[in-house]
Amino acid sequence: MPRHARIVIPGLPHHVTQRGNNRQDVFFVDADRVKYLELLGEQCGKHGVRVLGYCLMTNHVHLIAVPQREESLNLAIGRTHFIYTQYINRLHGRSGHLWQGRFLSCPMDDAHAVRGMCYVERNPVRAKMTRAPWTYRWSSAAAHTGGADSSGLLDLSAWANLVDDAPWKKLLTERDDPESVAAMRLNTHTGRPLATDSFLSKLEHKLNRRLRPLP
Repeated sequence: MPRHARIVIPGLPHHVTQRGNNRQDVFFVDADRVKYLELLGEQCGKHGVRVLGYCLMTNHVHLIAVPQREESLNLAIGRTHFIYTQYINRLHGRSGHLWQGRFLSCPMDDAHAVRGMCYVERNPVRAKMTRAPWTYRWSSAAAHTGGADSSGLLDLSAWANLVDDAPWKKLLTERDDPESVAAMRLNTHTGRPLATDSFLSKLEHKLNRRLRPLP
């Protein structure tokens, strides 16, 4: 099956995810996660990507990120995962691929980005790794609920503007909406933007480009 060109829209939040090859672990000890966040911060700063949120699971990662340019995501995530693979292979005596294929992503309007952040930060709860999202060390949930940004990675002011005055801790404790979760997973897999029809119509007109599948 041929690859479809990735849809990246500068200035919009994007959900980004990538799994380990054959669903294998990509993090083996806490130091690996620290190194990954360090590399991600370096490459995002270098290539113009603002990180609003993240969650590092055992065998995959989730990000909510805003690229400044169309090529920003490919450069920042691609370089991070390439360098991190070299680091892991060297440190743990491995060889070959660490990540499965290319990373998946989809642009979102602001409302869907807020739902997307809930989806990302609730991952450890769904996996029964923690009872509350903000107690999981390797995500942005703590920083978004009054804690410190221990990663130094997050653009907290951009996130505050996006979420407005929503009671974030309360939102994170609510049950997942199956329809929202299914839409997030589907659009991230296909790469199609996740937004309202009116938003997509305006965006298609502005970009002079079709963003939705043919009927």
